[in-house]
Amino acid sequence: MFHPGAKHHKAALALEDMASALDAGLPLEAIGGNADLGDHVLVDLAEQRGIRLKPAEKTVLEAGWKAGNAGQALRGRAEDRRRQAAFHEEVWAGLRYPLTLVLLLPLAAAATYAIIGPGFSIGLAIAYGTLGSIALVLARKIGRGDPSLERYPIIGPLLEDLREVPYLESLHALYGAGVPIVEAHGNALRTVQMRGLRERLGMVQQHLTEGMQLREALERTGALCSETRSLLATGEQAGQLEDALGRALTRRREVAGRKLSAAAKRLGQIAYALTVIGVVIIVFKFYGSYFSLMGL
Repeated sequence: MFHPGAKHHKAALALEDMASALDAGLPLEAIGGNADLGDHVLVDLAEQRGIRLKPAEKTVLEAGWKAGNAGQALRGRAEDRRRQAAFHEEVWAGLRYPLTLVLLLPLAAAATYAIIGPGFSIGLAIAYGTLGSIALVLARKIGRGDPSLERYPIIGPLLEDLREVPYLESLHALYGAGVPIVEAHGNALRTVQMRGLRERLGMVQQHLTEGMQLREALERTGALCSETRSLLATGEQAGQLEDALGRALTRRREVAGRKLSAAAKRLGQIAYALTVIGVVIIVFKFYGSYFSLMGL
């Protein structure tokens, strides 16, 4: 059975096991480590276990090893992987029902093809082909970070929250591992796909390099949503930026999750309505053809 969060759960278990082994005092060589790799040793251990690390995760593990906090760094990445798994599972739970309905209609058309003829199947293929083409175009735009997506209904408001999540994940992890804010922000910036946000955060990076505080740079550029800017400003002023980054990340995940659930529900309603219409058409065509064959 398809499990959307499986790879993240597997990675979390492996990272926890590494942390447990190191905290227990096992020699590095006993768990496959190579001390000659220096600060890269945790990254190598993770990759040996088949974990595909993001650039920000590599930086966090390197910083954790250098600071003597290997176990903490590994457990932090494990917890983050579990959160990612939960988020993917929530998204899949919302999309599973509409996708099932969308797949059932072609099966019904194929099962009755011999009686109702090719007309309905051809029309269905054209409709699905059109929808698939639209989805492909949108996926390519998302992959390129096309800023025009921000103006699309439903998609735009959803991306507004989702686009901040990888940036906040990386910045929180890096800053929490002791990486200076300028360097942490520069690394987190690389995780941003949406072009408009990446350009504004690039301006933030420039301001930080010039010595400006994060809250001032964000406010001047308007790079993030007002909620995130407010949380980070309050936290930085109180000397608790790491905690504020964690709370901002949790908030954006929760808001994005609710929006995804609402969008999936709306998609499910549309899919249900279209499936009912399709089934009604199949029933009428089936009995119409059946009665014609019977000479009635």
